[in-house]
Amino acid sequence: VTRKITRAATRIKLGLQEKLYLGNLDAKRDWGFAGEYVEMMWLMLQQERPDDYVVATNETHSVREFCQETFGLLGLDWEQHVVHDSRYERPAEVDLLIGNPEKARKQLGWEPKVRFKDLVKIMVEADLKLAEHEAQVKNFGK
Repeated sequence: VTRKITRAATRIKLGLQEKLYLGNLDAKRDWGFAGEYVEMMWLMLQQERPDDYVVATNETHSVREFCQETFGLLGLDWEQHVVHDSRYERPAEVDLLIGNPEKARKQLGWEPKVRFKDLVKIMVEADLKLAEHEAQVKNFGK
């Protein structure tokens, strides 16, 4: 859902889209930076014995918070553009997902460094570039 949000918000900013339709805005998730998760996987593979680790940030944020942060970075009021649509509700929705990476920190020396707001900013900047390119292509023949 994070990519759906950042992609739609940047397209809305540039006039390529009007609304973003989402399900449960109160669902809370433990979102982290994929690059750090790959680093964690690499560290796991360097161990002499395989073991189970939790790859997470131990921090949780709602879909609503993700929308607020994303649209805020773009100077937009998220409530003007996000529409709740029950068709996107999951029948077996889990309200809260959060992981504790303490074992990874102790045994592998790994801990997440990219915090929530930084993650959203990274995603918004990347998707804004894509949306700008899309707008250029769309307006090329005009």
